[in-house]
Amino acid sequence: MPETTLPHPQGAVCWLDTLLSDQDRLLSFYQPLLGWSGDADPDDPNRYAVQTVGGKAVAGVGLMPPDEPLMPWTGYFAVDEVDATSRRIEGLGGQVVVAGMDAPGVGRFAHAKDPTGAAFGMWQPGPFPGFEVWGEPGCLYWFELVTTDAKAAADFYGALLDVEAQRMDTPPDVSMEYWTLHANGEPRAGVFQVGQEAVPHWRPYFQVHDVDATVAASVETGARLIEPAADTPYGRMAGLLDPLGNEFKIATPPPGR
Repeated sequence: MPETTLPHPQGAVCWLDTLLSDQDRLLSFYQPLLGWSGDADPDDPNRYAVQTVGGKAVAGVGLMPPDEPLMPWTGYFAVDEVDATSRRIEGLGGQVVVAGMDAPGVGRFAHAKDPTGAAFGMWQPGPFPGFEVWGEPGCLYWFELVTTDAKAAADFYGALLDVEAQRMDTPPDVSMEYWTLHANGEPRAGVFQVGQEAVPHWRPYFQVHDVDATVAASVETGARLIEPAADTPYGRMAGLLDPLGNEFKIATPPPGR
């Protein structure tokens, strides 16, 4: 099983988690679907459950108390210093939502919103680096911002995270604006321009063995299909809402990758 190069480079997506009101239902959905395993920590009020594939950490699923706002899938970008990075957010047009906090024994984190309103996290690793494996079924395949102002968002993340934002070339007859964020020269996240009626948010793509079979299994266990399976230059993909309404996508790499 290929492991990531650790520590994750500055500006790379390095972790993914969600805290919702029905943790048991979420785990019972994703664990058989993606091959995850991992029990909740009974001593943690959020019952945070690190999910693993082959014993390597790939995501976190926690329980949010009823009186607290729910947190859909949230990606964390690796930063050298959470507090120093957080101090730059407002000057770049974003908003700090949760100031830097220690996750005892593992690292330090903060939550924020970009200028378009999409929520994201930052992670300053301690002993825990974030994702411990990449490029396998059950792991994050891609991370994508759906936003109403792709250029503003790309400029923000580029400046905040010290990553290179590149606008993708598209055919003249295709009216799509898409940016990629490059950490250490490698594309690690995307920024997708959509209509003004959308609510900006980040969405994960999970790698699976078979997109069509996974779609069928997802729908049978309570998910809703919102983007039917289709082949793309970047693999076969489909989009769904899980039983609690979290958006996610699934993908298999193109042949030869």
